Amino acid sequence: MIRLAFILIYVSLAVRAAEEIMPTLHAYLVIDLVTGASRFADTGPALYDDACRTTQLWLRRIPAGTFVMGSPMGEPGKCANEPEHEVTISRDFFLGVFEVTQAQFELIAGHNPAKYPGATNPVEWISYEEIRGTSPDGGAGWPTWGHAVDEGSFLAKLRARTNLEFDLPTEAQWEYACRAGTTTAFNNGRSLKNTAQDDAMDDLGRYFYNTSDGCGGFARHTRVGSYQPNAWGLYDMHGNVWEWCLDWMDDLAPMPATDPAGPMHGDVRAFRGGGWFGDFGQAQYCRSACRPFTYRGPYFHCADCGFRLALNP
Repeated sequence: MIRLAFILIYVSLAVRAAEEIMPTLHAYLVIDLVTGASRFADTGPALYDDACRTTQLWLRRIPAGTFVMGSPMGEPGKCANEPEHEVTISRDFFLGVFEVTQAQFELIAGHNPAKYPGATNPVEWISYEEIRGTSPDGGAGWPTWGHAVDEGSFLAKLRARTNLEFDLPTEAQWEYACRAGTTTAFNNGRSLKNTAQDDAMDDLGRYFYNTSDGCGGFARHTRVGSYQPNAWGLYDMHGNVWEWCLDWMDDLAPMPATDPAGPMHGDVRAFRGGGWFGDFGQAQYCRSACRPFTYRGPYFHCADCGFRLALNP
């Protein structure tokens, strides 16, 4: 009996110690981009302080779960490569609260490639290859080589600064985070009525038809976090700039999947979310499920294409 009591006490103490060292599931991860130090937070960034857009990197914990990826039959603007199918994200991950800004990119990379300068605006004129690299067994090797990136790439420099394995999100992670539990065309719970200009987009993000709405900028992208966030506190998932994803672009198989990584090979890397410019700045291209038919190889760059960061704990 004495031995049994001792064992129970030992187990109790061990469990208590494990609970004390296990990280609490805080909602946000905050990175100091100057020092590389990280901390957790329970509330989101203070939007009145541009530090969250310049010297800090804020990421939101996205809980594991299952959702329907793709768009339903009859959704205006639907493309043939958006079949509805069940996708499971098997573990929590972090995703940037904002698109990476020009100030954040310059702090890590040492230069600002953007065609339209603005410290708190999203960085653009940036290719997939500049973010990850060009080596077939490194930055250009997803998914065969996993999260490997080239030395000298933006992600390599960020990882060296923070000791964290940042990367781009997969398409599935991106759409799951964008929807935040919604099943409609937009993550504010509204459907699309008009494929070009639609008031469902007006409060969600910068697109071609609201470039002079008083939310900063003129006829181009604007400061991140200027519009309404989704239920998980993510800004500009619709509009502002297109966002690179990890996957090669190909037709989606209409069958259940868990943590899909996309095709093994391809010519075009996926990008999501819509942007502010021209025909591809229409509301239909800003839908949660939109996978546009256009050629954007990994080397491609333009003034309406940027990215946001993901981190798998």
